[in-house]
Amino acid sequence: MVSGGRKINTRQFGELTIEEKHIFVFKEGLLGFEDLREFVLISEEETEPFKWLISMEKPEIGFPMLSPWYIDLSYDPGNSFDFNKQVIMVVVTLENEEGSMTANLKAPIILDVESQKGEQVILPSDKYSPMHLIVSGEKQQ
Repeated sequence: MVSGGRKINTRQFGELTIEEKHIFVFKEGLLGFEDLREFVLISEEETEPFKWLISMEKPEIGFPMLSPWYIDLSYDPGNSFDFNKQVIMVVVTLENEEGSMTANLKAPIILDVESQKGEQVILPSDKYSPMHLIVSGEKQQ
């Protein structure tokens, strides 16, 4: 292993060197990707406010992420989170079959910036959808 970090080659950002302290460990993986445990959160000015959660094991797999409060100012994931050390993000589908952009507000990603642990939780409330419409792909006439 290189002392400066681990190198990954990503589709979105080319070759990156990631320091261990920036890698989030997901003990349970992510829904549908339970075998992937290590991810890095990438921010790039050109794609703000989006961030990318990139797999360290399979860097070709990356998820566009947004703060849920960009989508719903009254988003309330409940009381069990410590906002002083945890960051909440949601996975965004940039374009589904209908050409729409959606966000999974039902199963946010929780990143603990102190322990570098991550997890995806499913909120018990029926208030949020896994396919919350952000932008409709339907053509206006």
